[in-house]
Amino acid sequence: MAGKKRTNWLGWFILLLLLGGGGWGAAVYFQKPKEPEISYRTGVISRGTVVQSVTANGQLNAVKCVQVGSQISGIIKEIKVDFNSQVKEGDIIAQIDPSTPQLNVTQAEAELANSKAGAELAAVNAKRAEDLRKNELISVSEYEKAMADLHQAEASVKMREASLKRAQVDVERTTIFAPVSGVVIARNVDVGQTVAASFNTPTLFLIANDLRKMQIDLMVSEADVGGVEVDQEVSFLVDAFMGRQFRGRVQQVRFAPTTNQNVVTYDTIIEVANNDLKLRPGMTANATIITAKKDDVLKLPNAALRFRPATSTNSPGAKTTAGAGAPAGKGGGSNTVQVAKADSNAGAGGGDRPDAEERRRRMESMTPEQREAFRQRMREGGGGGMFGGGGGAGRGNRGTDTTTKTVYLLAKDESGKPVPKPVTIKTGISDGSFTEILEGLKENDEIIIGVNTPLTAAGGRPPGPGGSPFGGPFGGGMRPR
Repeated sequence: MAGKKRTNWLGWFILLLLLGGGGWGAAVYFQKPKEPEISYRTGVISRGTVVQSVTANGQLNAVKCVQVGSQISGIIKEIKVDFNSQVKEGDIIAQIDPSTPQLNVTQAEAELANSKAGAELAAVNAKRAEDLRKNELISVSEYEKAMADLHQAEASVKMREASLKRAQVDVERTTIFAPVSGVVIARNVDVGQTVAASFNTPTLFLIANDLRKMQIDLMVSEADVGGVEVDQEVSFLVDAFMGRQFRGRVQQVRFAPTTNQNVVTYDTIIEVANNDLKLRPGMTANATIITAKKDDVLKLPNAALRFRPATSTNSPGAKTTAGAGAPAGKGGGSNTVQVAKADSNAGAGGGDRPDAEERRRRMESMTPEQREAFRQRMREGGGGGMFGGGGGAGRGNRGTDTTTKTVYLLAKDESGKPVPKPVTIKTGISDGSFTEILEGLKENDEIIIGVNTPLTAAGGRPPGPGGSPFGGPFGGGMRPR
């Protein structure tokens, strides 16, 4: 009797356990979250200023910088200037010991006197030979020899005079003068140092002509140099004054290229006023050249140019929205939403482009409405968004030429759900964040710039299709945290 009661109790316990587990499973299954709808991020078309610019780095230099050297060798006897000294043209800035050049002058003077004495003796002999020849007391050859000696002595005098002048010039060169007015920005010698000018001219000082007028040697890349022209405005920053913006002007764009690690750049000279002498030679300037500027124009965020709509694949028999923003169908069953890749290069192609066979299969799987929408996008220049690409956004304008592109307005379908509506626009200049709109949109239009990817509240991802409410290898209902 006791065994029968124990068996009944165990049976009722197992039955209650099965009913409780089934009820809990049913509750979990029927309370699973529905697939969330697509949520779009939008922006508003507004009016404002669009400034297109080119950025480059360069070094500040004085407009005219003169290297002061020495043409003779010797010991520095005296230095009269130092770093940052203000000098005027003709000022004495250094003195080389003149002892050796002065001795050379004395020697040259003695040699010149000796040559003049020899020339006087030759003149006397030539006069005597001329008189004797008139009386035919000497031969013609003796007369000619006396005249040749006279000419040789006169030439020797001229040579000695040149040597004397050279020695005197060397004495003058022992005094170093400032060739231009300006500021001494470098001094490379000290008193007592020996200057050797035998093979090349040593640089003693570096004088900047006028630091109130400076220039920047910008290295502009070949991709940006097409928009740079003379007289364009330039703003730049230096590390020494990060809170201050300096101004300049494009003075020259040189044609000679410079190649460094396969990068081609062109030297662009920027004219800079430095009236307060805050800027110094050698500073690195981060410059921005304003290539185009337009005020009070319609503009849209550049993210809208990179956006491509989602592709919805419905159950059999339902309409399909693909790429062109057509209204979604009302078919039953669950929808699997695949968000197309945003083109990071703004139109260079957002994914791997399929081959011809893949494109043919995709075209055959489209509905007639989808094929027509795709052909319309191709005619508008928007590119085949669903075929792995996202054309139409472009790389951005370097100049002021117009470009046709496709963007998407936020609209609603028949059921009231938000859907993207394609619009063809013409764009102008861009500043990297906003692009000028010439045609196709109006102020306050709501434009799609992206998609908010939804996540389930429980596990961060929806359960797999056909999954069991109990999880395990047959579904995604229960997952370890």
